[in-house]
Amino acid sequence: MEIEVPYVLFRTKSGVYGLDSYFYPALERAEHRAALLRKMELKPLPQVSGEYHVTPDNVKDILRELALELYRLAGRSFDERSKHMRRWNILRFLGIPSGYLKNLKKDEELAGRIRRVLLALSIVEHVLGIKGPSDLENLSVEPLGWAVFRLEVMDGKPVDPVYAQLYEDDAGFRRALFGLLQKEKGLEKERS
Repeated sequence: MEIEVPYVLFRTKSGVYGLDSYFYPALERAEHRAALLRKMELKPLPQVSGEYHVTPDNVKDILRELALELYRLAGRSFDERSKHMRRWNILRFLGIPSGYLKNLKKDEELAGRIRRVLLALSIVEHVLGIKGPSDLENLSVEPLGWAVFRLEVMDGKPVDPVYAQLYEDDAGFRRALFGLLQKEKGLEKERS
């Protein structure tokens, strides 16, 4: 089954991209939202039916908010990991048993979160053509209209690798996809 996912097209210094309008607000983590940016061909549609969180009118503000949120998350994640490591190292140095495997697992989780946030931040920085938060003041984003991405779904799971990973990692994405599939099945029944 193929479903049409509305995208907002926009141009930045680094090219023409699209941002998924349907799944963007459903995602639970900001670092997952960066995965919804996609390099696209300039083939805008006149209009897309429905109301969406991301529109050509607000795409610049949405992208600015996403970048700021990722900068905040990157700093907070580093702070959280360094606090955890300090506490753990002090306890270890004093010879106080602190659960080595538990602390190692927690450290790996924090390091993984930092990697995901930094990867998302690098994607957003590349797309927007920025190097830091100060560049967001003069952000150059030209909205170009709407486009549609045809997402193939087999057995209730997306085939596209980006959406497949989101399906595995984000419960909000799974709920939104299930809702969209139910809506599509309802439309198919009406057509029959």
